[in-house]
Formats: sequence, C-alpha cells, structure tokens
Amino acid sequence: MILGQSIVDIFKGSLVMLILLFTSIIVVALVVERFLYFARNGFNAQRLFTRFRQILRNRGPREARHFTRMVRNPMGGLLQVALENHHLPPEELNEILYSYILDEKVKFDRYLGGLGTIANVATLLGLLGTVIGLIRAFHNIAITGSGGPAVVSAGIAEALLTTAFGLFIGIPALFFYNYFVKKSNDLATQMEAAMDRVVVLIQQEKARSKGSTPKPRPEPHEEFQEPEVYADEGEWKF
Repeated sequence: MILGQSIVDIFKGSLVMLILLFTSIIVVALVVERFLYFARNGFNAQRLFTRFRQILRNRGPREARHFTRMVRNPMGGLLQVALENHHLPPEELNEILYSYILDEKVKFDRYLGGLGTIANVATLLGLLGTVIGLIRAFHNIAITGSGGPAVVSAGIAEALLTTAFGLFIGIPALFFYNYFVKKSNDLATQMEAAMDRVVVLIQQEKARSKGSTPKPRPEPHEEFQEPEVYADEGEWKF
C-alpha cells in the first residue's frame, strides 16, 4: 500500500505510470543483456597479445592461428584477421584491423543509445505525470468546491509518486549507461593499442623467417632451380 492505495490502483489510474512501468522492464532487459554480452566477450588485450607473441615466435604462424581460433572474443578475432591478411603491406593491414575494431565497437555500443535515452526520458515522464496529477487534483477541488490543506496535500503527494518512480528508473539507468559506455571504450582502446603491436610483430616474424631460411644447395651435375617457397616461408601460407 502506498498513500492508502494498492500498487494496482496506482498504475491503473495513470497512463504515465504504466509507461514508466514498461520502460523499467526495458531497462532491466537491456542491463541484463549487456552484462551477459560483456561477460562472454570481455578480454585482457595485453595478456592475449603476449601469449600470441610467444606462440608465433616459438611455434610458428600455424599454431598462432590455431590459438586465435580458440580465443572466442573480439581480441581473438583481431589477431585472426591480422594473420589472415599478413601478406598485405603494413598500411593496408592497419586499415583492415581498424575497420574490424570499428565493427566491434558497434557491437560494444549496441542498445546503449536506448538505455541512455530512457535514463533521461524516465525522469521527464515522472515530472509530466506529477504536473498532470496536480492539474487533476486542483481541477477536482475547483469543481466540487470543497477541500482544504489536507485534501490538497493528499493530491500533491499522489501526483509526486510519478516523479519518484521516474527517478527510481532514471538513476539506475544512467548509472549502467555510463558503466557500459566506459566498458565499451576501454575494450576498444585496448584493441587499438594492440593493433599496431600486432602489425609490427607480424612484419618482424616474416622478415626473420625469410632471413633465417637456408637456401638449398644444388645437386652435383644438376641445374639448380630455386624453389618457389622455402620451408619457413611456407608456414605463412594458410
């Protein structure tokens, strides 16, 4: 019971309260969805890059590619895209990786616009409901010609319920909106920082594999033909 009325009666008599109830359900759904998404797709870019570098240097690109397939998050996808496009010049590889990061950033920010909008609109809806409630209360007093401070106070208290409910929705929605925006920006920043290091690492490893590959010697009395791909270089062809 609130102000002598049941919860059902409060929502039944106000369209604004029903709208706020609907928006509260949406807020809960969006917050839960984003929590689950970031729980599945969160990562530590520095740790993954360090592990990727160790595997690439010690076991070769094929094992490194297998590692990227096992890492089921956006950072693993970035490493996989880098390996798949290793043959491109560094500038083009950077562009492809940056495009991948932008695509993932869109996924990070999904539904956040709606959550931020609800955080602002819920408070305004609450104020609107209060204004409507006050207008209705004073209008009823004017029609009946009766009422006093007690009646007016009761009407104002009932009208202010919509403001309270709007704030009850808007404050948590704004908190989670800012939390998820920061989470999204942090992950995107980690990927951008790792991008340049991945490109440099791949170029270094390709140069090292070419420089350390011994050329085969020709057999006696046979014309030597240089093979198209050396053994170490062949590892970079997937």
